[in-house]
Amino acid sequence: MCRIYSRKMRNLFLYHHLRSDFQTISSIQCFCITGHSEGAYVCSDNVIYKLSAGSEQLETLCSLHEYYDTYIPTVVHISFSSIRECICLAFKNGDVLTIESDSKEIQCVGCVESGLKAIQWSPDQEIIVMVTGQDTVIVMTGTFDPVTEVDLNQNNFGEKQFITVGWGKKETQFHGSEGKAAARAVPKPFKQIPILDDGQPRISWRGDGSLFAVSTVNPESNSRQIRIFSRDAVLQYTSEPTSGLEEALSWQPSGSLIASSQRLPNKHVIAFFEKNGLRHGEFLLPFAPDECKIRLLSWNSESTILAVWCEYTTGKMCLQFWTVSNYHWYLKQCLSFSPERKLLGMEWDMLHGNRLHIMCEGLCYMCYDLCWITNCSIGNTENDGAFVAVVDGAKILLTAFRRGVIPPPLCGQTLQVALPINSVIFAPCKKVNNSCATDKQDDSNFNSNDLCTILCDGSVVVFTESSSTKCHILLNACNLNDENAADLHHWLWIKEDTFLCCRTHGRVSYLVEISLDLHAGKMSIRKEIPAGGIVCSIVSAPDSSGAVVQLADGTLLIYSLDQNEMVKYLTPLPEACETLQVSHIDGKDISLGLSRRNRLYVDGQEVANNVTSFVVHSEFILLTTLKHVLLCARLNDKGLQSLIRGQCGPGRRIERGARLVTSVAGGTCVVLQMPRGNLECIQPRPLTLHVATVHLDAGQYGPAFQLLRKQRINLNLLCDHQPMEFLAKIEHVINELRDPAWLSLFLSELQEDSVAHSMYKEYYAHLDQLPATLNNKVQAVCDAMRDAMLCRENADQYLLPILTSCVQKQTDKDLEDALIRVKTVKEAERKNANLMVSADDAMKYLLYLVDVNRLYDVALGLYDFDLVMQVAAKSNKDPKEYLPFLNKLRRMDPNYSYFVIDKHLKRFESALNHIALCQGDEYFEECLNLVKTHKLYSKALDIFPKGSPKYLDIATIYGDYLMDKKLYHEAGVMYTRAQEYQKALAAYQVAGDWRETLLTANQLQYKENKLHELCQELASSLKDRRQFSEASKILCDYLGDVEESIAVLAQGRLWNEAVWSSYHHKRADMIETHVKPGIMEHLEQLTSQFMSAQKEFITYKSRLNVVRTNKEQRQIEEKDGDPLEEYDIYSDTSSVMASTLHGSHIGSQVSMRSSRSSKNRRKLQRKMLSLKEGSVYEELALIRALHQLITATNNATEEVESLCRVLLKFDKDKEATSLQKLLSDLMQDMDNAKNEIWTTDLLQQPQMSYGSDATVNSIINQHQSALNPGLALLEPHFRFPPQNKSISWKISILNTA
Repeated sequence: MCRIYSRKMRNLFLYHHLRSDFQTISSIQCFCITGHSEGAYVCSDNVIYKLSAGSEQLETLCSLHEYYDTYIPTVVHISFSSIRECICLAFKNGDVLTIESDSKEIQCVGCVESGLKAIQWSPDQEIIVMVTGQDTVIVMTGTFDPVTEVDLNQNNFGEKQFITVGWGKKETQFHGSEGKAAARAVPKPFKQIPILDDGQPRISWRGDGSLFAVSTVNPESNSRQIRIFSRDAVLQYTSEPTSGLEEALSWQPSGSLIASSQRLPNKHVIAFFEKNGLRHGEFLLPFAPDECKIRLLSWNSESTILAVWCEYTTGKMCLQFWTVSNYHWYLKQCLSFSPERKLLGMEWDMLHGNRLHIMCEGLCYMCYDLCWITNCSIGNTENDGAFVAVVDGAKILLTAFRRGVIPPPLCGQTLQVALPINSVIFAPCKKVNNSCATDKQDDSNFNSNDLCTILCDGSVVVFTESSSTKCHILLNACNLNDENAADLHHWLWIKEDTFLCCRTHGRVSYLVEISLDLHAGKMSIRKEIPAGGIVCSIVSAPDSSGAVVQLADGTLLIYSLDQNEMVKYLTPLPEACETLQVSHIDGKDISLGLSRRNRLYVDGQEVANNVTSFVVHSEFILLTTLKHVLLCARLNDKGLQSLIRGQCGPGRRIERGARLVTSVAGGTCVVLQMPRGNLECIQPRPLTLHVATVHLDAGQYGPAFQLLRKQRINLNLLCDHQPMEFLAKIEHVINELRDPAWLSLFLSELQEDSVAHSMYKEYYAHLDQLPATLNNKVQAVCDAMRDAMLCRENADQYLLPILTSCVQKQTDKDLEDALIRVKTVKEAERKNANLMVSADDAMKYLLYLVDVNRLYDVALGLYDFDLVMQVAAKSNKDPKEYLPFLNKLRRMDPNYSYFVIDKHLKRFESALNHIALCQGDEYFEECLNLVKTHKLYSKALDIFPKGSPKYLDIATIYGDYLMDKKLYHEAGVMYTRAQEYQKALAAYQVAGDWRETLLTANQLQYKENKLHELCQELASSLKDRRQFSEASKILCDYLGDVEESIAVLAQGRLWNEAVWSSYHHKRADMIETHVKPGIMEHLEQLTSQFMSAQKEFITYKSRLNVVRTNKEQRQIEEKDGDPLEEYDIYSDTSSVMASTLHGSHIGSQVSMRSSRSSKNRRKLQRKMLSLKEGSVYEELALIRALHQLITATNNATEEVESLCRVLLKFDKDKEATSLQKLLSDLMQDMDNAKNEIWTTDLLQQPQMSYGSDATVNSIINQHQSALNPGLALLEPHFRFPPQNKSISWKISILNTA
């Protein structure tokens, strides 16, 4: 059984109306619709006609006189077989004829001698059930082959007869005298069939075609019973005897209920039976028992609407449409037919669930397409009550959702009228800048809460809302002086005194403008304008100056009251939409339409294909989808584009099958109805944020705070929406929030991040830029609010918010300030001051905000033992934990107790300050230990006077610490300050600072011989450090050894300084003995080095070409499927290596790498990048070797330039030229080969993502996927060619080119 969705808060609406009048035929005997619902077959005066609704043509198929010569029996049934493409006719005498729709051939397919009373095809048209004149049931196939024949009036119950022992019956229960009387009571005879009953049987199939029901008169009791048969005509169940049961019968297609009418002495009802024949509820018909006869009951194919064909004793007929929800039946529509135009037949369409075909006298064919709509008020201000009207016969169930959510069938108010209601329309509203202003504000007698009802006879009843009681009262009833007033449809209240509606004739609808005169109670037609097609809906234009008319093909027309024509408007819709609304968006009118196929169209473009309902609320459109999600998109170009792209946020999950009912204008409430009928009021986050920001823009911080607090939205939005304006209006904010508890709540939720840039960033996406941010927001807001509250006369009332502002800054200084304020309150209480908040309450509040241990430490840091006791007393601390410690502190010297407290709180600098104030050597020893332990040397030096013994001791231990850290120069400085010159000399000597060493030796008053030894040690040490220039200076200036000084310069290859020193000290002989031989040796070394580098470069480059050629050859052979044998080995080796390096799990790689030191990892990589021929990563190893070789060659330019200048000095032009050319040629060869060595696969940089969403594993994944196998082993700078230095190193006089 399929799911039937609840329609409680929705009404039936005539969506599409087609009417065709065929004047050539006066009356019909029976009719059926065609297979494709494009027309009908009619039997009139024994002639079969085909009606084409689209072309309004009447085609004669055949005459029954062609088959019957004289007497033509009565037709009891006509139907169209889609399988055989023929018309089936059954006659009362038992004949069954078929008429081919194409050839028009009449054929007799069977005859029942006893005659036929009823006949019905199964839903799949594979079985035919007939009830004969002898009350037997015949089952035949779709090709009219007999299957079985059984007796209709069987005495047994059926195959599924109940087995019962009588439990639950009054006869078997103990009820005293009443029970005994009931046991002896004689069953009352059932009332015979009603007089209006024709006594004929009725057949109705279940939707799946497995069972069918037959309502027949039991000859024994002369009362009706319903018998349920299987598809094979086997009796399954028989209904319980029911008094007053009538012939009307209809089985719910997708349900288990069988509907029939029942006439009782005091009421007329529609009774329901289950398939087992047991009674299952009823609903009361709105007329007296003997007032009318029920001609027919019929369910639509969706099982949502039960049509009741009623014929009054006066000859008038009506067609009622009933729906059910939670066992409450609603009369949603009532179509009236006058005696002059009687209803002759009706049939629901099987393809279109809510389409009804009707035949009236005079061969008037009408087709009604019904849809479900929600009738709600359309105001967009706070005066609008968000009313929803539910039609229930002659009553309107009215509920104002702004005032509360009342689940149906209950309601806030019931409005009663005289006749059944067909339509409800609410009063118009005047729209200004995409919002509505009620007409009441525009000197009108109506507002958006007023409504009118269209009754089944076409009259209008107007209700208005009382300003005092807020209840609707009857204003007046108006009648239209038109005999076809009941045929008007698509009503729209467009102006206070003007209605728009439609009248349809054939394939054209006419827009009817009706004037309303409430005082006289009259309506009159002003004009009728052809629409050029069939109208499907009429809605108000965005500016309320006219109406938008939608045709059946999706065309949109605009009609203005001051014009006599309709013109095309906006982009046509691809298909007609059951729900249509036109809104003013970003300076232009946009159509919003939802079709019955769940397609949502915006300005003629399909934006979604799974929308079940939508509601426009202020600046948003809310949608429910088939994925059971509520979406909310902003009504602007950017929001609609995000909706088209499916990027309007994740949405909110809702119950399966939930539909939007309405939304409260200017509020945050959205009402949805669940499938089972109950209502749910939710407040979507975008609407809540929108209303909150509207309050904030208006400076209404109080309402905004309450809204954010109730909806659990981060309260930082109060400040982050407009931070600078918030700080400027801080006094106003405090006045708006008023309650200190709300101020405390706001301050307690403050955070540095702006929620407008993070949590609610999507809401501000429609702005050109996000709101500004506030630096140090928590501190700025807390300080501003605290200062404002302290300046008030009743500042004591705001003690708790003030404490909160101190706590939120998260600093010990502010916590100390909070404790001092609590102490101040305590002292004021001792003076009998009348305060709003007591000290005990304030302390409890602080302990709620701050961890007790931290607050205890902060109080202890104030050195106020009374305050410490107050904090500890309000906490859960055991007195044994803190009393001994506090008592011990009280007995100490104040400064020393402060030192102990600071050391306990790990405030070591403060502890140093206090211990320094203590007098006594034992205290200084503890001070030295504190300085050593916590490395407070610099702080201690600042505390003690320079030159004092304590200062010298601090400097000495500081120097020892620096020596341990191998900061020898700094240690020498500290030793010098401590007047420990011997230690300072040793520190400078180790640091290699020969100048400070000699100065310190001078302070130590070294003798000449000792100073000479010191200089020799310094010179030797500097030569070991390769500081040849400094060593030469000491040898020359302090030791007077010029020869050794020049030799040291030559050893360091400082040729210019060596030459200068030789001539300066008049030792030209040193040029020949030391300088020139060193120069030539240096020349020979560089020449050999460059020639060797050139040879290695050529070798590596050639080998790289060979390796790459072999690699390409292997790839070609592998692609051809014939790899070489040695490549198999290579491939296996490389794959094993690759899998070892890259195939394992990322986590294992990370753990493996982290377990090794960087030194070991580089060592392992060097082993892998081996230059051995045939190694796995030989290509990468060659690239690294070439990179290192080129880099070393480029770095030799300065050294070559210096040597060439010295060679020129000694007329060695040829040697200098040769050396410069050798290096220049080598560098040129290397530059030319760079593009060949560093190919594009090495130069391509992977696109890496290091954003806030990146993780370690994702970055590693990116590296691994971006790099070739093994390329990760090559350090990044080796993947790019080395760059040459931009300096000019060549000597121009040596250029031979």
